[in-house]
Amino acid sequence: MVDWSPDIADRVRSLNGRSVERTKTAYVLCWLQQTLRAWDNPAIDAAIDLGNQLGLPVLVYHGIREDYPYASDRLHTFLLGASSDLQKNCETRGLRCVTYVERDGQREKGLVYRLADSAAAVVTDDHPVFVARMQAQRFANRCERAVFAVDTARLVPTQLLPDKLSTTPAFRKASGELRSLYEAHAADFDSQCPLYDGEVCFEDEGLAAKSDAEIGSIIAACAIDHTLPPCAGFPPTAAAAEKALTDFIDHALKTYPYRRNNPAEEDGVSRLSPYLHFGVIGPRVITAAVRAADVPANAKWKYLDELLTWREYFHYLAYQADHPDSFQTVPERPRQSLLDHADDERPVLYSLTDFVHGRTEDETWNAAQRQWLETGYMHNNLRMYWGKQIIKWTRDPETAWKTACYLNDRLSLDGRDPATYGNMRWVFGMSKPSYREQPIYGWVPPKSDRAIRKRPGAVEWLENWAKRKTVSICHIPAGNMVVS
Repeated sequence: MVDWSPDIADRVRSLNGRSVERTKTAYVLCWLQQTLRAWDNPAIDAAIDLGNQLGLPVLVYHGIREDYPYASDRLHTFLLGASSDLQKNCETRGLRCVTYVERDGQREKGLVYRLADSAAAVVTDDHPVFVARMQAQRFANRCERAVFAVDTARLVPTQLLPDKLSTTPAFRKASGELRSLYEAHAADFDSQCPLYDGEVCFEDEGLAAKSDAEIGSIIAACAIDHTLPPCAGFPPTAAAAEKALTDFIDHALKTYPYRRNNPAEEDGVSRLSPYLHFGVIGPRVITAAVRAADVPANAKWKYLDELLTWREYFHYLAYQADHPDSFQTVPERPRQSLLDHADDERPVLYSLTDFVHGRTEDETWNAAQRQWLETGYMHNNLRMYWGKQIIKWTRDPETAWKTACYLNDRLSLDGRDPATYGNMRWVFGMSKPSYREQPIYGWVPPKSDRAIRKRPGAVEWLENWAKRKTVSICHIPAGNMVVS
């Protein structure tokens, strides 16, 4: 048993039930998969806490493989940039951080296992979707060391919440009663041990010392999709995330309840979702900044409800499902209603290639899709309309779901995330049923773009984006679908 500090204990769970090795070990290994920040990182704090109890330093490790689903220049650029920033900030914090990038001529196998051989235990970040969940549990099952997962992505630790919270009001109440406790928790534990300066089992990439051009050369040598370009609008650093937060609070938070649904007012929302997805910033820092803002109470409440209720509820639901990205996670009644209308005639069927490049007869949809393809970001209000249209433009609801997941996971910087899968479940009928049964949708409400187009500047914004020339990206498999 580990006597975890009260400030971290609620966030930690054992993945394999093994005991901590207390002899002949060199460090506590902190293996970060998706929480790419050095500060306000509960996984690092848990590793330091354990290291202090054992008299051992912490070794932080982040590795980037080529074979994760939809690996591309877009995702790799963000990952390597965030990993470089992580290493720099770990050095500032007094922690050794080593990085690895798999590529041509440099393909090591089993690095985490080899690093674990010299560790008293392994601490990793706890995520319910994409490869992080599968990798962590598979590693824990095979590793001879104790492996602990730490809740780093949510303000209130998900494991503390009761089962079967089936509505957002129920979740809001259960989570809301605990929020003040976790807002007040201490952060940034201090290591009482010297910096680890011993050997590791591979040559550190040293991303912190590399220029953008050098990082670009590394990415060029990776066997990934090089046709999907990086997104300049989201610099992958903690400083950029903090600046985005500060700018939002200073200039837009006070009007957030009134401007948040207008895609033409891009500064009306925080645009922090990519940073949250990759763990470059955490919800505790955001919550504290919003609480301290000199803005009306309703603006604070609305933003924090999106962050702490809706986002964390979708994380909660992801933990309840074996496959959170599956069509089976759509509630049974709307799912069955869609399936009952699977044979209804569709007005048009588009190929996946047309979907990817925003080539439909719908200007609003094309604008949303082309912004996503070009920038890696889509406004949340547009995502609702975007998803509803896919239902009627594909041959059946399961194909619609797979198409939406493919576009989300491949193109979006905040894709592959509990919140974006939750958004899609909402599109597919998790919301209130329609007032009448309709072709194709059954009892799932469709959505018009009338309200979007009435917002100030929206018509011009949509027209501009729908006409944009965008990149043409390659055809790659989409699960059991193949791009046509």
